[in-house]
Amino acid sequence: MTNATEPLHLEYLYGPQWQDAIRIIERSGQLTAEEREKLNAASKKLIQDKVSALSNGSGLEGGLSGLLAGLGMGANAQTVASHPLNIAAATAKAFGRSRNVQLAGMIAGQAVSPAAAAGTTGDLSGLLESFGSIGAVTVVGQAVTAAVLGDLIGQGEFTQAVFDELMLPWSSNIDV
Repeated sequence: MTNATEPLHLEYLYGPQWQDAIRIIERSGQLTAEEREKLNAASKKLIQDKVSALSNGSGLEGGLSGLLAGLGMGANAQTVASHPLNIAAATAKAFGRSRNVQLAGMIAGQAVSPAAAAGTTGDLSGLLESFGSIGAVTVVGQAVTAAVLGDLIGQGEFTQAVFDELMLPWSSNIDV
């Protein structure tokens, strides 16, 4: 039985797109081992793409220090600023949705890593399982961020393409 105030409460927590956020959170708590591996692989690809974009496709000249030194300069700074997650964060801040994005991401992360959420501290296997879910948590976090901001598509730099890029690793690997 649904309480009449439940939608209002969920909208307060997750914003007007609360139903989409809830669907992702609930589905992320039901991931199979195979789906977790798919999401971990998608996350690994995201990281590789970020490194490639930051290095401008010319390799990591100067190693990590060269990469970090170039973050605030020229094309690299533009690449970092135009990354979909940075655009989403700026949009969330501009429209007062930062708390919604943070809360949805935290709850989705706990849904992906139930061992960590269950408080199995001191249990090495639970800790290792949590580390093994970092990639899946990253992908789920991106998807839930996009869901929370879905009604803001077309506002500033938060375009349909940005939304789609945030959702792609989730939607292309998980049957909803």
